[in-house]
Amino acid sequence: MVNEMSEAEEQLQADEVVVRLLGRREHSAFELKQKLRQREFSDKVIRQALAKAQEQGWQSDQRYTEIWLRQALLGGNGWLKIKAKAASKGIDEDLLQTAVTAASPDWVELCYERLCKKLGEHPPQSAKERDKVMRHLLNRGFRFDEIKRALAMHADAFAD
Repeated sequence: MVNEMSEAEEQLQADEVVVRLLGRREHSAFELKQKLRQREFSDKVIRQALAKAQEQGWQSDQRYTEIWLRQALLGGNGWLKIKAKAASKGIDEDLLQTAVTAASPDWVELCYERLCKKLGEHPPQSAKERDKVMRHLLNRGFRFDEIKRALAMHADAFAD
């Protein structure tokens, strides 16, 4: 269908798709490019649609990165998972680093909150349970030293 349209019609349709997608939620330029390719728009039309969206302020990778990072932090993810997922979303490493610096998360505190959510008020009763919790936190992207400190905080908080 896209192949049968004139270039102007294809451009108009691509612009409408971009606006519709951005009306639902923020998207990175990488995501928009993928979605437009799936709809079989030409590379030239995609470039022009993205350029227009960025010029108009409809799409911003910086804004997307800040929003995405906030959601990842609220989701209880550590730096390693955030960094890996950001790459798969097409988020530029420099933009991510800038957003993380601005947000200045306390990774140990985030790890502790995730630990409390997982364990509640009961510290691990056995080495097997402790290992299971540690694996969970490692899978969430926290570093080993952050996990050790969070476990110590948890033990201190509920030792009383």
